[in-house]
Parts: sequence; C-alpha cells; structure tokens
Amino acid sequence: MGHGASHFAEQGICSLCVLVRAAHRRYAEDEVVKAEDSLADGLTEKQKELFEDYMTAQREVNVLTDCETFCMAFKLGAKIMLDVLTEGQMRAI
Repeated sequence: MGHGASHFAEQGICSLCVLVRAAHRRYAEDEVVKAEDSLADGLTEKQKELFEDYMTAQREVNVLTDCETFCMAFKLGAKIMLDVLTEGQMRAI
C-alpha cells in the first residue's frame, strides 16, 4: 500500500514532536537536578535524608501514575481499534 505526501509530512511532524519532547524533558530534568542541589546545600544531614526519602517516594508515585496512564491509553486504543474494525457494531454489545 502506498503512502501519500500527507502521510510522510505527518511522520515528519511526529518525529519532530518526539525530538522536541525529548529535548524539553532533558531540560526539565536538568532544572530539577539544579534545584535539588541548591536546596540540598542549605540542609542539615537529617534534612537531606528526609528530602531524599521524599524525592524517592515522589518518583515512585510518578512511575505508578505513568503506568496507570499507559494502561488507560492502551485500553482506549484497543477500544477504538475494535470499534473501527467492527464498524461500530461493538456498541450494541
């Protein structure tokens, strides 16, 4: 099956979006590290330990949220595919 020019333009845009998101993510991660380092400089050892525990817990929450989001998006994608493949007949079930 051939692909039209719009398909390739869309793929180029998607590739560009991936690159922009990756660059933005690196920038944001660098900013977090800078902020953590600045904050840690003014903390006592006990406060640093508590802060690190907090950061670890927050990372775990973020991972769980990412997993939940992926699962919901995957299910939605499967439902959309099923709807398309059955030409809307699954709604009646």
